[in-house]
Amino acid sequence: MQNIGLKKKVFLFAFFIFAMTFLLSMFVFWGLQRYSQHRAAVSHVEGARNEKLDMLESYFKNMDSVTYNLAYSNWIQDLCQKAVYTQRRQELLDNAHEFLGSVSTLYEGNKFALITWSGIRVTSVNGYYLDYGVDIKKKPWYDTLLHDGKYMEAEEGEEKGIYHKHSEWDMTLYYLLHDYNTLEMAGVFVITIPEQNLKKLLATEYDGMFFGLLCSDGRLVTADEDGLAVMERAKNAAGQNRLSDTVGTMDRDYFAVMNDFSTDFFDWKLVTVFDGRCQKMDVRMMSVFLIILLLVSGCLLVVGVLAVSKYLTKPLLACADGMRQIQQNRLGILLQNTYTDEIGELINGFNEMSASLELLVEKNRRITAIQKESEIKLLESQINPHFLFNTLEIINSLILNRQETEAVMVCETLGQLYRYNLRQEKWITIREELEYTKQYLLIVKYKQSDLEVFFDVDEELGELPFLKMVLQPLVENSIRHGFRYKTRDCCISIGIEKYETKLRVTVMDNGNGMKPDQHRLLMEELEQIHQNPMEKLPDSAHIGLRNVVQRLYLEYGDDFSVIIITNAGYGLRIEMEIPMML
Repeated sequence: MQNIGLKKKVFLFAFFIFAMTFLLSMFVFWGLQRYSQHRAAVSHVEGARNEKLDMLESYFKNMDSVTYNLAYSNWIQDLCQKAVYTQRRQELLDNAHEFLGSVSTLYEGNKFALITWSGIRVTSVNGYYLDYGVDIKKKPWYDTLLHDGKYMEAEEGEEKGIYHKHSEWDMTLYYLLHDYNTLEMAGVFVITIPEQNLKKLLATEYDGMFFGLLCSDGRLVTADEDGLAVMERAKNAAGQNRLSDTVGTMDRDYFAVMNDFSTDFFDWKLVTVFDGRCQKMDVRMMSVFLIILLLVSGCLLVVGVLAVSKYLTKPLLACADGMRQIQQNRLGILLQNTYTDEIGELINGFNEMSASLELLVEKNRRITAIQKESEIKLLESQINPHFLFNTLEIINSLILNRQETEAVMVCETLGQLYRYNLRQEKWITIREELEYTKQYLLIVKYKQSDLEVFFDVDEELGELPFLKMVLQPLVENSIRHGFRYKTRDCCISIGIEKYETKLRVTVMDNGNGMKPDQHRLLMEELEQIHQNPMEKLPDSAHIGLRNVVQRLYLEYGDDFSVIIITNAGYGLRIEMEIPMML
């Protein structure tokens, strides 16, 4: 460039800008087109998925409604009566058979049947014949039917349904029937839904859209044979955990999503697959955008040519402006250098100086941030094993006392808590922190049933950001130490209120409190944390309280403060002031 004349430099500069703008425009056009196609396909799948879920839920709710309307109608209830003379019973049977047949026709071949404990059996169709050898009370799932009032049988084989064995796969729904006069169990009302009807529910008018129901036993029900191969690939993808409840690409051209579909009878999966090749898009708007972009690039080209006229003054002014910004602590400024003469050497020297300063400052900042984050993660990791150990003790105690149901509930709650702990967010809301603490208290109350907890939290503060795992360790500290030798009238009060520009968080209990010497030692430890929050703490009985205080000092520094008020034998009050995040 040094030996090229000024006119050639201007020409080459203009041509380069135009070529780069054209290539950039084509790349942006291609990216927007791909993005638009993807978003349109995702939106299409989500809309069809939601529509199909609503239709399926409505269908099974309608089956429930039909069942209860029929099962508790007067003529069905009359059939359940034992003291009905023979002629009247025969009339009721004939009417029931005819009416159930009409209902079956109305619901496209769903088969309705009534089986009473008094021996009456009546069905809606002649195509399937009742198997009088079937005894509902001897079914392995009979206890589940008694407990839930409902049961679904959807398995192949000789044990399927209440009819003589047949080749078709179907779904059989059992509803427990009661005499509405005596409230005694009178029998069961049965609906048999053929697979063909489920396929009709899964049918769709959208081109390239396929639906399938993945049963709990691995069976896949699809609308037709056309989409069977596609749905089989989706089933394999689900088995390999490559399908989730968000729309993603299953294969190269297919978009797929798998969602839970739950009823009172079963928990299945609805698989939705869309062939993206069937999607039609109008790219006229994007073509117009490309033309506009090229026109803009032409204007930029003119501006670029004019800029060359400032060949000598522009780099010097840029260097001067860069030096002023560095003086204002705006580091990392780099100037574009297209020169090979002395001006180019000047710009290179400026860029090297700016990069060195930025690198040095950024290095120091990262070292401090990494050290601080490591300390916080270490403190958080010390809380979870301690809490898990206490919860396992509760579960062990419940099992030893043969309180299996309570033990299961504690395990479920523990699972919810640890799913919460696995969340990677450092910040949550005050409402989420309170919910997490309440879940923890549900577990504690299985061991300490007389515990009373009071919450005094301003509802307007519920959505404010809050550092994760602050309240629960403080509550656990009160329970573990404050109520160790106290067996009655155990109370904890949790309060959060706005105080000037801060949040005032208070945790108070009526436990054992602390003796003066213990209180003095604890306050000395907290002051040491304040002076050097990154220093590793020695072992202590109040690890939960100290961890919380250390994390808060690491996060807020001198903007955070804590006060502990106690009286031996009467309780303890922890009062913290935390900067309010908006």
